[in-house]
Amino acid sequence: MKIYQVGGSVRDEIIGIPVSDKDFVVVGATESEFLKKFPKAEKVGKSFPVFLVNGCEYAFARRERKTGHGYRGFDVEFSPDITLEEDLKRRDITINAIAKDPDFPNRYIDPYGGIEDIKNKRIVHVSEAFSEDPLRVYRVARFAAKFPDFSVDKSTIKLMNSMGEELLSLSTERVWKELEKALVYPRPSRFFEILKEAELLKYHFPEVLALVGVPAGPIQYHPEGDAFIHTVETMDRLKLSGNNDPVAMFASLCHDWGKAASSPDNYPHHYGHDKAGVPIIENFCKRMKCVPNKYRFTAKNVAKYHMIVREIDKMTPKKAIVMIQNIIKCSCGLDGFMDAVKADNSRQNDDARAFIKKMLPVFDVKLPEKYWNAGPKSADILMQLKIMKYKELADK
Repeated sequence: MKIYQVGGSVRDEIIGIPVSDKDFVVVGATESEFLKKFPKAEKVGKSFPVFLVNGCEYAFARRERKTGHGYRGFDVEFSPDITLEEDLKRRDITINAIAKDPDFPNRYIDPYGGIEDIKNKRIVHVSEAFSEDPLRVYRVARFAAKFPDFSVDKSTIKLMNSMGEELLSLSTERVWKELEKALVYPRPSRFFEILKEAELLKYHFPEVLALVGVPAGPIQYHPEGDAFIHTVETMDRLKLSGNNDPVAMFASLCHDWGKAASSPDNYPHHYGHDKAGVPIIENFCKRMKCVPNKYRFTAKNVAKYHMIVREIDKMTPKKAIVMIQNIIKCSCGLDGFMDAVKADNSRQNDDARAFIKKMLPVFDVKLPEKYWNAGPKSADILMQLKIMKYKELADK
């Protein structure tokens, strides 16, 4: 029996990224032989042997054979005669197909050139078997977001492009999980740039594809070009601001989806695109089925208010109070909301942030007990009390 460290932890060690979780592959052993050495191991794998030992995952070397459509259409074979090289060959990209011998800390087993690809900052598939699992398309896009200075090899882009129809076999939950992971990486926008390059946005992200070729806005405000470029640049600015909240990043992705609904007769203007984006975001979340409500609520409110929040001090008190109430309900908080808005357009947004913070005591106002349980009248009285407090703060 031989055990090797494999996967992302080996890759990250070579790159110089801190490693917290390590995975291992077991070669040349049966389950009983493994359990004899690790009697406290907990079996967690269903279709093939995977065990947890001291929080680390130990998977038996295996071969996979494609038997049907989608990511589930595989026959999995595991036995003591399967070699390490065979196990590594079934992996997605070369930088993930490197093993390390724990008995020799400086010895790497790298049959597919992953170390050289790390040196050359290149993401490339291990073999044509990459195309057997459509989820790998989104994994490559995610790794591009994780390693923004790595390029995705043209041959891999071409192979990804050929897998389009297979993407429809994926559950939306799995697609969402890949996107959600990418949202916290150094450059989440790369996730969409790679899918665009591979011409695959239409399968799960038609709302993003719809921005391609649509003018971002008047040239004096949007010299970058189309709404897709504006969106990815907005995401980049949000990341550069130091905001690492995935909810704010998702809102940044969605904030201008309403521009795709604008009439070309009005180009380069997009009158009402802020409100038009709200149902588009709602439809996306319904189609994906598993988008947590905190993402949905925040994205819809950033879309709805991103064009008018900078004018909040000129609004009627009631309108401003309703807006602020929705903003502070966002899971990313006021600062996360305003960071997303500022990444889109920096004009006067710091003034709006300061003004809203000044008004936060409005939401400490409580309804006197004598007005409780009066139905709509209670809500009206509470709003009037909040308006009184708002005006008091505005005059200071």
